[in-house]
Amino acid sequence: MVKSLLITVFFISSILPCEALQITFRQEARTDGSTVTLGNIAKFDENTEMAQALASQKVAQSPPPGESVSLSSLAIKKRLLSTLSLPDSILWKGARSVRLKRTGIQIGSTKIQAIIAEYLHINRENLPDAEIRFIPAALPIPFILPTGDLTYEVIPSNPRILGSSRFSIIFRVDNHIAKNMSVRGRIEALASVVVAAGRLTKGSILSPGDLTLAVKDLNKTSNPGLDINNFSGKKLKRNIKAGTPVTLSMITILPVVKRGERVKIVISSGSMQLSASGIARTDGRRNQMIRVQNISSNKIIYCRVAAPGLVEVIL
Repeated sequence: MVKSLLITVFFISSILPCEALQITFRQEARTDGSTVTLGNIAKFDENTEMAQALASQKVAQSPPPGESVSLSSLAIKKRLLSTLSLPDSILWKGARSVRLKRTGIQIGSTKIQAIIAEYLHINRENLPDAEIRFIPAALPIPFILPTGDLTYEVIPSNPRILGSSRFSIIFRVDNHIAKNMSVRGRIEALASVVVAAGRLTKGSILSPGDLTLAVKDLNKTSNPGLDINNFSGKKLKRNIKAGTPVTLSMITILPVVKRGERVKIVISSGSMQLSASGIARTDGRRNQMIRVQNISSNKIIYCRVAAPGLVEVIL
């Protein structure tokens, strides 16, 4: 009888600890959410419904992304015992305090510059054919955003993009604004532009030999020329030094027809074409409307300059 009683007592004492849920607080823990649950900072020795329910209990607010906080396991245990109906058999073990760090998305200067470079690449069709890059005035200070689905919106200070001195970036996590920042700097747009091959004087009629191409920053030149052929045969309005970019504002397009010049007047209507002789009464560039006197009738008519010595009547 005594032997049987001892066996029963031993059996009961050997299985009782197995029935008790054991919760062990960690010394260090991590979370990526805005709140801390018991499951974030403690481990459970079994996966029962009781363990799952306790693991889901919110016990604290998380620190900002990237920062840490020390949590008292004794205070957490006391609060849970006072607010929940828990069995006395639960065993609480582990560290007296938990060092909790909140994880996040690290955004450094390299990432920020890559975001701006990506924006410039996407908008290539709205920019000149040049080697374009953004040079920040100073490297942005790194920061950490909450974890989640990260998206961003880039806004240049100049709607034309070129000439922008600042880019604003709006960071969103899970469609919520997480940070709004600005990066100051300048855009460099290097391209081959038309420059003077040597010193050129006012009134010169430009020839291909007077001009050459050189790599320049488009931001430092207003409306530079990109094709030498567009300047050949044009009259220079001012003196310029060798290496100076030649712009459209520096040249005058010579008239194709000069005042007092004899011209051929053409009138076209379907397959029928008539012509007459006339005298130009004003200078005219190609496609410009000028006054022409018909030699036969002495009447003044308006014609479009089509080519040297040729004008058209527009019906």
